[in-house]
Amino acid sequence: MVEVFIISVVVIGISFLALGVSIFFRRGGKFPETEIGHNKHMRELGIYCVKCDERKHWNQSVKKRKVKIEPEKLTLDLSELSS
Repeated sequence: MVEVFIISVVVIGISFLALGVSIFFRRGGKFPETEIGHNKHMRELGIYCVKCDERKHWNQSVKKRKVKIEPEKLTLDLSELSS
């Protein structure tokens, strides 16, 4: 049972080293960016993270809902205050 555990740890260790060879041994090597918001190729395809996409749609809906108030309608009736 202990032998199986040691063999599995060695195999997993070799697998990690094999997957990270270019990252570990290349100068300036980095892990690939997996977050959608920071991935250049995803942005080129027009795919954004949910948070950024929601913020964009929220801002567009807020701009549509803004109502412009004309200055003529902003009058103050002082006769109601002096009672």
